[in-house]
Amino acid sequence: MKKTTLISLISMSGLVLGAIAPVTAFAADNRNESTNATATFEENITNPIDPVDPTDPNEPGDGGGTGEVGPLSIDYVSNFNFGTHDVPTADTVYTAEDDTGKNTGKTYPNFVQVSDQRAGDPKGWSLTVSQNGDFKDSESDSLTGAEIILGKATVKTTTNSYPSTNNTVTSATNGASLQPGGATMNVMAAKAGGGAGTWLDVFGTANDSTVKLDVPAAAHPNAASYSTTLTWSLADTPTNS
Repeated sequence: MKKTTLISLISMSGLVLGAIAPVTAFAADNRNESTNATATFEENITNPIDPVDPTDPNEPGDGGGTGEVGPLSIDYVSNFNFGTHDVPTADTVYTAEDDTGKNTGKTYPNFVQVSDQRAGDPKGWSLTVSQNGDFKDSESDSLTGAEIILGKATVKTTTNSYPSTNNTVTSATNGASLQPGGATMNVMAAKAGGGAGTWLDVFGTANDSTVKLDVPAAAHPNAASYSTTLTWSLADTPTNS
């Protein structure tokens, strides 16, 4: 009985030992997969850029923009109102009044605003202005000899986060007079490689515009309102082309 038991135990031990399968070791295997990351950009050709606050371009303005659309646009330009005065008996210079916001009535300095949203590297641009004839009243009498003077302006921008190579925009107004029906005057320009984003040329400060109207006494104005029109032109050509 003891022998039988011993044999049985040995046999069971043999079965257990025989059931252990050989173990095969596999080397670590690095695996890689690729995924995609995409981004798509398009030029803004449908939504106009609103004017900003010329005293702080990082703040929104008060409406009244041109409504121009496209990747290169004039967003805002002041109408110059020289006020109501007594008929002059001597040569007199009048200062343009402040702009008045469309929505709140807040006053701002005179300014012009340009935005360049074109794709690719900045290409530069140039802004000019011309006067389309003399000031005239409702009877077509001219304010002979009257001249609009565009004085020194200050360039401002909302795009300070751009590389410094973008900061190539300069103001060209320096106190020269517009010639009625004459040549265009350079106002503001960006060299190739700069001018991307939104830029302003601000004429003086509130209550102290650098835009003037010089009226000689020899003009002998009637007791009437006189007006003319200005054409502002934005070209996609840089100043150093």
